[in-house]
Amino acid sequence: MENIFWTGFSDDERHCAIDKIQSVVSKYGDVADVHRFSDISLSMTIEIEEFKIDELYDELTKIIGVQKPKYLNSISKKERTIYLNITFSKGTGNHRIEVPSVPG
Repeated sequence: MENIFWTGFSDDERHCAIDKIQSVVSKYGDVADVHRFSDISLSMTIEIEEFKIDELYDELTKIIGVQKPKYLNSISKKERTIYLNITFSKGTGNHRIEVPSVPG
């Protein structure tokens, strides 16, 4: 079975957009993995039953721009993997996470 690759973009503040996206995805499937690339982009691996993919796409387009895929129009309950890459337009590329030093 082919994997599905979607490309999205958001004009929202990054944390707000991520919260909204995770909320929508949790209605239809599971977030299996997330990789953040500074504050510019995020890659998300979604595991979902095939018959829910079109609904997930429709719901996501209400909160972020997503490159239009082919509709599957499937009734299959097979597990599929969606790789969603999201770019944040307000990202600067300078995001750093400070890690406090731990004695010992």
